[in-house]
Amino acid sequence: MTSVFYARCLFPTISEDIFFYWLPYLSEAMQIQIKNYRKKEDACLSLAGKVLLYKVLRKRGMSESILSQIRYTDFRRPFIPDSDIDFNIAHSEGFVVIAYTQSGRVGIDLERMIAVRPEDFKSQMSVIEWQEIENAEDPQTAFYTYWTQKEAVLKANGKGMYIPLQSFQIQSGRTYLEGEEWSLQEIQIADGYKCYLAMNQEQPIEIYDLTREIWNID
Repeated sequence: MTSVFYARCLFPTISEDIFFYWLPYLSEAMQIQIKNYRKKEDACLSLAGKVLLYKVLRKRGMSESILSQIRYTDFRRPFIPDSDIDFNIAHSEGFVVIAYTQSGRVGIDLERMIAVRPEDFKSQMSVIEWQEIENAEDPQTAFYTYWTQKEAVLKANGKGMYIPLQSFQIQSGRTYLEGEEWSLQEIQIADGYKCYLAMNQEQPIEIYDLTREIWNID
């Protein structure tokens, strides 16, 4: 089973009291990272992602100090040592989402579909992908579909942008990357957003909204 948890994170609704309530739950390194953000909106999104991760891991029976146990690969992908747990975090303008599994690897990407010029990203797509974007009834949505699918695969693989987006092709919700097959599943978060989950082991997906749980501290 793969679980997807998300929370709305609208900056004006997150009070200083709630912000500083959750901050001590984070490791010292995480607190420093959040405090170094110049924009409060960015700090809130980063905090929300880590609070959501804390809630998810606690629901799975992990200790209160679990966030301090997280380590990072050479490519800055977080993991929990000596554990079969795999997780991935994404956020975009008002939402944070986490994919969690104990079977295989997962990656997730979330984007708010603001207006862009798809042609500016033509070099990031394969020839076939670009043709489908160009010929789509709604090229903007087609672009975001491919973009979030590719990003989710790169995040699941663990090397991120060290692998060029155009070096692999998404076809019918599947792709191969570095000898491994990945399947992709769209996750409905909210209107105006595109979100895709990448898995190297196909399995049922459950989705939970934890907005009230992480911000209603009473």
